[in-house]
Amino acid sequence: MTVVVAHRGASTVAPENTMEAYRRAVEMGADAIELDVQLSADGELVLMHDETIERTTDLTGSIASMTLKELRAADAGFHFEAADGTSPFRGKGLTIPTFAEIIDWLPEGIGLVVEIKARAATAPTIEALHESRVRAGGAVSLISFEEAIIDEARGLDPAIPTGYLLVPSQPIEPALTYAVEHGHAAVHPYEGDLGLDPGPILSLATAYGRLMGCYVVNDPARMQQLAAYGLWGFVTDVPDIGRQALGPSASQ
Repeated sequence: MTVVVAHRGASTVAPENTMEAYRRAVEMGADAIELDVQLSADGELVLMHDETIERTTDLTGSIASMTLKELRAADAGFHFEAADGTSPFRGKGLTIPTFAEIIDWLPEGIGLVVEIKARAATAPTIEALHESRVRAGGAVSLISFEEAIIDEARGLDPAIPTGYLLVPSQPIEPALTYAVEHGHAAVHPYEGDLGLDPGPILSLATAYGRLMGCYVVNDPARMQQLAAYGLWGFVTDVPDIGRQALGPSASQ
């Protein structure tokens, strides 16, 4: 069954990459949560898409130059705007989460798709997962746009599946060849690069023995089409719509 992966959590109804967004994604029926891992100045793994914090918080600065204490002082709900134009999470105590928090919290049966944003975060991410129930249960995969990151991750722990993220318009077949040669389980192109008829590309992935996911799919008809062709999973900003489009998950 095709997996519904919540993009930075339920990021249309709560601030992205916050515990509130992750909780709501699970409530909406997501099969897995996609999040972004960065490394702070004092070596702590934190969850943030950007290298800097000003887009989503009330403070400024680069994650790599700030300590965890400094990062945790930021209001992670400051810039989120609801559909009605209000700021319902501003000043409500939302903080930038740590990777340890999500590992400890993740409910049974929910997958974790971890995008490693900086190579310096690779080894600490592997170490954090080493004795976790998430790893033991086979619920986690590691992905990146950077080949060096997923190569390093696979070298450090071959038991954790790795996936190669492709930038828009990046050729898919060479990426599949690379994934086979380097032992990566999956290739994840931009959704539009699968074409109006995704059948040929998904058949190619099957021929190469690789899983294929894609990002970002928010249209229910497209979700259903991709699932019918056997896509492993899609990242979406609207996991509730994904769940409705595909029906109950295997765990429901």
